[in-house]
Order: sequence, then C-alpha cells, then structure tokens
Amino acid sequence: MLVIHLRTAIALALVLSATSTLAAETKPVKAKPNEAKSGDAKPAKTKASRTKTAAASDPGKRALPATRIDSLRADLAGEDDAAAIAAAAALGASGAANAAEPLAELLAAGAAPGRTEATLDALGKLGAAGALTAPRVFEVLDLYAGHRAPEIRQRAVRALGTVKDPRATTTLLARLGDAAPGVRASAGDALAARRDRVAPVRLFALVKKSDPGAAGPLAALAGPDLIPQIAELAGSVDDGVLATTLGEYAQRGDVPDRLRLEVVRTIAKLAGAGATTALVEYIASVPAKDDRPSKREAQKLLDEQGGGTK
Repeated sequence: MLVIHLRTAIALALVLSATSTLAAETKPVKAKPNEAKSGDAKPAKTKASRTKTAAASDPGKRALPATRIDSLRADLAGEDDAAAIAAAAALGASGAANAAEPLAELLAAGAAPGRTEATLDALGKLGAAGALTAPRVFEVLDLYAGHRAPEIRQRAVRALGTVKDPRATTTLLARLGDAAPGVRASAGDALAARRDRVAPVRLFALVKKSDPGAAGPLAALAGPDLIPQIAELAGSVDDGVLATTLGEYAQRGDVPDRLRLEVVRTIAKLAGAGATTALVEYIASVPAKDDRPSKREAQKLLDEQGGGTK
C-alpha cells in the first residue's frame, strides 16, 4: 500500500510539473527595454584592467612568483617534515594556478605518509578553488586512489572529486566498491557533487547493504522513480540508514510536496532514534513561515511519538 501511495504521489507531481511548465511557456514575453544611448555608455575598460579583474574573480588564474614556488618546492623536498607540511599547506591555500605542479611532483616521487596526506589535502583545496590545472594531477591522484593505506586513498578520492577531468568519474565509481567505509563515503560524496547519473544505481546497492556512507549521496542523486524502491527496503536494511536516506531526500528543494508527504510518513514508520532525528531535521530545514502539508504532517507524527519540537 505504501509503494502505491508513493507511486501515485509521483504521478501527480509529474502532472503538476508538466502543467506548470506549459503555463510558463504560454506566458507573453515582455518587451526588452530600450538600449542605452551611445552618449550614456560607460568608458570601456583597458585590457590590463580587464585582465586584473578576471584574475581576481577566477582563483585559478592567480600565480605565485617563481621565487616563491622554488622556495616552497625546496621545503617540500627537504628533510624537515614540519617545513614540508607547512609548504604543502601554503600551496594549497594559495589558490594559484601554478601551485599544483610542485605538489604533483612530490606525489610522483613518493613521500612519507605525513607529507603525502598534507599534499593530497592541499590538492583538494586547490581543486575547490578551481586551480587544479597541472597536466599530471589526474594521473597522480588516480594512482593514489588505489594506495594500500585507506586514509591515503580517502584523501586522494576527495581531491579527485574536485578534478574536472571526466576520467575522474570512472575512478570515483570504482571506489564505491572500496573495502574501507570512509573511502566509499568520500567517493559517494564526490559523485553527488558531480551530479553523476550512473552513481544512483551503485549507491542504491550500497544502501541495500545498510552502508551509512551511501545514504546522503543517494538522497542527493535519487530521482522520484527510485523512491518507491528505497521505501521497499524497510524491514530489510538498517532503519537508521533508511531514515537518513529518506530524510535527506525530503530536504531537497526540488521534491514535490505530495511526494515529500509520503516520504515523511514512511520515515515515521521506521524504528529507532534515526527516524525521529530525520523528522526533526526535516522540520528544521523548512522556513518558519512555510506551512507546507509535509511539515505539518511531520510535526503531527513527532507529537504522536512524544518527540515534538514545539
């Protein structure tokens, strides 16, 4: 019966979505305002000022002076571990386009675990700033994603998730099968951030095995058609994992409230503190002035369970 309700909700949501799209398409297009007269035009920026502005808005276009790069490269390769780790951190925090090359060089040559971890973390920071432009970065991170030490693999996977190279997706999907839970979780998070379309199938398989690290990424990527299948797992997987998956899915802004209402009811039928937490977190995620039906239902169910937030 629960699955039928969910499928009915999905069908209604899709119909409403199509109706609203059609209405939007038939609205008249407003005429564009007249363009400014030539006498009102602002002075054009010089080439130098345009370049400076672009560099300021794009961290990946900044560059460290050659002398600074040489100094940090020497520290990375020197005998002082503390200095090497500090150099890696400085390069990672710089957001500079030329900061990745010395880090990639160190990984290619091999280093002690402490330096390796700091270097991988630095590459991850550069990736987050859009500054991973060194040509060998993917190859090095791909190699370390298969390192024998789980903590090294996890850091490599996190950094790899920031690389725009499409080949990184293949490695991240492969790491969903890693023996270490932390590596699988980091791979799932990276794939969710990349909005990968293949990942939901593999993440669903992990949730079926009660893998907690797959719950959040699956919630972020699952389409409405997958929700009934997730709901059917009740009783066969860990209730906490299922509650987390459904709870985080309910918090997504793109979920129709008709479907969200059924998801909330499914969560309430699960046992354990995880279900209560999921309902509380869902209510907290909704703006105070938003009196949507699913929020009222979640509050009612919590009150019936004695775990109300009022």
